[in-house]
Amino acid sequence: MIAARLAGLCAAAAALAACGPAARQVSDSGYGAYEVSMALRPAGAGLELAWYDTRDGNAEVYTRLLDAAAQAEGADRRLTETPAQSFEPDVATTADGYVIAWYEKNADGALRAQLGAWSFDGAQRWAQPLGDDTHDTRIPLVRAFGNGLFAAWVEIEDADRQFVWGQWRNLDGSPRSDAQRLAPAGPTTWNLNAAVDSRGVPFIVFDALVDTKSQELYLVEVAAAGPLVTRLGSDDGHSSEYPDIAFSASGEVALAWFDSRDGNDEVYLAGGSLAELRAGLAAHEHRVTDTPGSSIGAYLAWNGERIGLAWSDDSVGQFEIYYRPFAENGDALGAQKRITDNKTNSLIPAIKAWRDGFALAWSEVTPASGGAHDPNTRSEVLFTLVD
Repeated sequence: MIAARLAGLCAAAAALAACGPAARQVSDSGYGAYEVSMALRPAGAGLELAWYDTRDGNAEVYTRLLDAAAQAEGADRRLTETPAQSFEPDVATTADGYVIAWYEKNADGALRAQLGAWSFDGAQRWAQPLGDDTHDTRIPLVRAFGNGLFAAWVEIEDADRQFVWGQWRNLDGSPRSDAQRLAPAGPTTWNLNAAVDSRGVPFIVFDALVDTKSQELYLVEVAAAGPLVTRLGSDDGHSSEYPDIAFSASGEVALAWFDSRDGNDEVYLAGGSLAELRAGLAAHEHRVTDTPGSSIGAYLAWNGERIGLAWSDDSVGQFEIYYRPFAENGDALGAQKRITDNKTNSLIPAIKAWRDGFALAWSEVTPASGGAHDPNTRSEVLFTLVD
């Protein structure tokens, strides 16, 4: 089993940081559990984790509840039951359940973004497709705010033009607004992230190659008067990719991404007001990493006035997870911590505020000779807490 294999790898490692009592396996795949998403349950009741899993011979969405002590509550659950492959779930919680956005890929290669809701005991309430059913739709996300849900996705329109779309839904899945085209994207836009500010206005961040020399960062404010699109940073010919965004309770914004401008993938962080980041990202950015390896997959969360940032770096020969806390202006508050130390690849961390610190989850991947898409590649979801 993968759990036993991980235990053996950890016993051989010089340090047991990722494999001792501080970190534990959340998925029970035995095959492949990838791209975990995480959301807080209401009133400190725990956490909801979702990922896609290949244990059934088909990629399906799975979930697991963690209780108020961040311990597993029951077994993991399979949520999807379709012939299509189900990928990249994004989870949000409501007062009495959770909502997941994901996309399906059928045998003909057609892509269809989906949105569904479940109660905390695992009963499905509803599931619906997103976007125009004559177009491919992919990489959706969902955010819950008040008694509404905001969903966004990429839609591949005529002549292979790709755009980010968004729509508000009610908690029962019914439309609250018409679906709206928000901004141009492209075939190399692989990830959307979003946050809703205290007014209930969604902000989406993504990277795209759209009339620029390379991938650049974009911010979309989904305002009532229409979308406001801002390209963040200069068109410098170096890729800026996979941004994440979060708002503090006081309205400050934090943005993380990785950038190749230094001849190597390095993680950057910017903090400040929304107006400051829009006006000039470079004046507020901080380079977080300076390593010989590739630093990628940077994700962040606020806890009070602190920003928790997690990312992956492969300088030691395989990807490991690192964490560091920052002040609201982007200044580091302490040394970085290496969270994992083993011979597998630790990838794509999810991070949420938890008590006085942060909760982290990631995929621990044992690659086969054919790489990530080799059917013999194995992966499990792991979880830990950090200060």
